[in-house]
Amino acid sequence: MSEELAIEVPHTQADSAWKDVLSVWFSEFMTFFYPELAAEIDWSIGYESLDKELQTITTQAMLGNRFVDKLMKVKSRQGKELWVLLHIEIQGEKETGFEKRLFEYFYRLHDRYNIPIVTLAVLTDSNRAWRPSVYQAKVWGTEVLSFRFFTIKLLDYVDKSEFLEQTANPFGLIVLAQLAALKTRKNPNARCTVKSSLTRKLYERGLERDAIINLYKFLDWVLTLPEALEIRYNDYVHQLEEERSVAYITTAERIGMKKGYEQGMEKGLDFEKILLNRLLTRRFGNLSSSTIHKLKQANHDTLLLWSDKVFDAEKIEDIFSE
Repeated sequence: MSEELAIEVPHTQADSAWKDVLSVWFSEFMTFFYPELAAEIDWSIGYESLDKELQTITTQAMLGNRFVDKLMKVKSRQGKELWVLLHIEIQGEKETGFEKRLFEYFYRLHDRYNIPIVTLAVLTDSNRAWRPSVYQAKVWGTEVLSFRFFTIKLLDYVDKSEFLEQTANPFGLIVLAQLAALKTRKNPNARCTVKSSLTRKLYERGLERDAIINLYKFLDWVLTLPEALEIRYNDYVHQLEEERSVAYITTAERIGMKKGYEQGMEKGLDFEKILLNRLLTRRFGNLSSSTIHKLKQANHDTLLLWSDKVFDAEKIEDIFSE
């Protein structure tokens, strides 16, 4: 895979990728990133996903640099009737006001459920210096509030590749893939090479078919490739399966995953446009036809840029200014 191609890496679908693996491997996620907290959970009781309930209190934050958040209800080992909510946030880029937003989620959840809440943040961005872990408020120089959350920075795993490759926990490979996505953002050929290498590791681990498919989907959605390299990668996967006389991921499944990715991107973009339309309407009143046209024509990155300006802009023209 040494041939150089002057092409760009397409946008990833990291939010869908993380949402899928968190739904399938929640206990593995907790054991990998938060082992001390995982030890306090009574896993024999199971857990309950409250994602739909969470969405009702996070609508205003759906635009921005957030990847995905989940809300899980778990049983504590420290009391027969003690339940705890775990709010998990996967954050893809540095965000101004991130700490305050997590606090707002905390008090809204506390007001609604009135049970203990723990907030967990996994930072998948490329900024080594950005490590939020507390939101504080002061009045007249006196601290009146200190809200803390548990932060994991994926960049801290850069020098732990041997551990990530050897661990049986699926999040070892997931972290390797996310770090590779950061490293190869501007180098599609390098991304194709590392994606092929990580795919080979799937088959070498002797995992069951469902686990291979789940991890394959994560690799495919996080380590996106231009069409020319995607063809090359699919040929490599086919070669891998021929070598091992297996057919875990059929051609039809690969096509289906790609369609699912593309549909997810399209639906996500439509939702962002609708939500920004609503926010602008509430902030500035009915929108002009030219503004609506701008929203319809905007891409994902432009919508993120505009959404960051909504609450600071004095007039709607400020949203669209350079």
